[in-house]
Amino acid sequence: MNKLFYILIAIAVIIVVAFFVMGMVSKKGQAPGLKEGHLQACETTDNCVISETINGHPATIVPLLFSEEKAVFIEKLKKAIAAMDGKIVKAEESYIAATFTSGVFGFVDDLELRVTDNQQLHFRSASRVGRKDFGANKKRIEQLKSLLVD
Repeated sequence: MNKLFYILIAIAVIIVVAFFVMGMVSKKGQAPGLKEGHLQACETTDNCVISETINGHPATIVPLLFSEEKAVFIEKLKKAIAAMDGKIVKAEESYIAATFTSGVFGFVDDLELRVTDNQQLHFRSASRVGRKDFGANKKRIEQLKSLLVD
């Protein structure tokens, strides 16, 4: 019984250390950016959501239509990201890249936004490490959408 307890504790410690290491590794990446004016396809849809269909990769979330002037909407978008505790790392005329960091292990997720001239907001939200995100990226997009429509 005593030996089993120590084995379980050792396994738990290894798992926790692995999560901290993965969190540290995720800090070294960056958002993929635009390719030919569009967001880049997700490598996997298990930890990424996107609103554009790219090279046959299906969209996993619907883009947001907005009615404001583009420049006004982009400012609203920046405020919504800040309200969600995101950090904008790149802002261009029609593109914003932001990061979101989880509390415990410090995992970094990338949020990329492309604002079109025909008043559509396209999203790409992806985890930098791991295979699953348990719906975190989709929830982030839905939260952002709700802040923008209010």
